[in-house]
Amino acid sequence: MNILLHTCCGNCAVAPFKMLKSEGHSVTGFWFNPNIHPLEEYDSRLQSLKKLTSQRNIDMLFWEDYQPADYFDMLGVTSTNLELIPPSPGRCRPCYELRLGKTAEEASKKGFDAFSTTLLISPYQDFDQIAAAGKKISAKYKIDFYLKDFRHSFRDSMSEAKELGLYSQKYCGCVFSRAESKDRQGSRRKV
Repeated sequence: MNILLHTCCGNCAVAPFKMLKSEGHSVTGFWFNPNIHPLEEYDSRLQSLKKLTSQRNIDMLFWEDYQPADYFDMLGVTSTNLELIPPSPGRCRPCYELRLGKTAEEASKKGFDAFSTTLLISPYQDFDQIAAAGKKISAKYKIDFYLKDFRHSFRDSMSEAKELGLYSQKYCGCVFSRAESKDRQGSRRKV
């Protein structure tokens, strides 16, 4: 099967690319992540992924135009209603749908058989929400969503990413998860 794999970061990409290729699939990565904030974090993750794809000779399509407004618009966020944004995992489904929707759209345009995502490797992501979003998007774009639980390979992927010298992020990506991460770090320091 020819799969377009939404790729959130280099760390999460290591094992899924390896596993899908070992199953005989042709895999091309797709970078589209307007949720990542701030720009410096976006650039760090993008450069890390480029390092991985260069080292591993991975085919990639990069949507490099940094447009966080797409993410904030999708959530209906303005500077006056930030407090109305639900906590994780409530705010995550629209984000999954935004990124998987763009991936499915590109996969459909470029003649792929299916699309999937490296988000399926993280035990910190909501697997069921990702699966539901993938199925919804699959029906909309009439292209298969390749659902695979990569979570059993998460630690191996992170370990290999560290050996490769890839950037390791401290939060999911959005401004809200960044704030939550800082809150958790602050409360651990106080203990």
